[in-house]
Amino acid sequence: MKEICVWKGLILALISLAVNGQGSGPSFLVTFPAVFESGSDAKLCASLLKPNESLTLTMFLVDEKNRTMQQRSSTVFHCCFTFQAPQIDGEVVQNLRVVLQGRIFKMTEERKVMFRSYMPLTFIQTDKPIYNPGQTVNFRVVTMDAKFVPLDQMYSLVEDYNGNRINQWTNVSSTRWILQLSHQLNSEAQVGMYSLRAFIGERMISQVFEVKKYVLPKFSVTETVPQMHSVGDVGLKVKACAKYTYGQPVPGQALVEVCREPFPYFVVGVGDMT
Repeated sequence: MKEICVWKGLILALISLAVNGQGSGPSFLVTFPAVFESGSDAKLCASLLKPNESLTLTMFLVDEKNRTMQQRSSTVFHCCFTFQAPQIDGEVVQNLRVVLQGRIFKMTEERKVMFRSYMPLTFIQTDKPIYNPGQTVNFRVVTMDAKFVPLDQMYSLVEDYNGNRINQWTNVSSTRWILQLSHQLNSEAQVGMYSLRAFIGERMISQVFEVKKYVLPKFSVTETVPQMHSVGDVGLKVKACAKYTYGQPVPGQALVEVCREPFPYFVVGVGDMT
């Protein structure tokens, strides 16, 4: 019997084999991911059911006999094994062979398993998407493995590129997982799209930013309030309007504070009238 189950993004191939058709004799179950990460600590689990004598359960990759896992028992057991997955480039499909053997019988089953190399993930982040000519471009480069764990990485080349190489750093490594760099644009830098590129061997990672001449937007605020307001009124109507110099509204919140000036008063004494 073979089942395919999805678990945390991996397909688990389940092998279950009964020695006889009636299911009264020994049987075993082996579970393992259909895809292993190249060079990782791979794990598979095995169960021996209904043993009637001392049996040996052996599991190994057909193409790599040195990666052999073996368990001998005359009782039911459930255990997991860890082995070093082969180091490969790209994708390789191999056969995993499971052998259950006793004194008088031997059963063998094979299933295919894929070993895949996962390239690390590299990101480049700038402190702003747009720069004026003459401003400083601050950026950082970070590399993570397939499980999003950051790691230190050597970059053979990091460059700022716009048709021509503007600046470059060679053989630079991250410190505590992050490589932070910066450089100043020329005051006469050509406007347009620029590209930051990092190289790990022959693999290139890039991030674009824009250089253009611009000024920070300015806005004005006008308020409309009534000239008089009675203390008996339920509310006070105040209108605040903010617009950028180019006419678009400004999103935000307005805080209005209303103060009442104290009124002067006089104390009039009342005397006896005769």
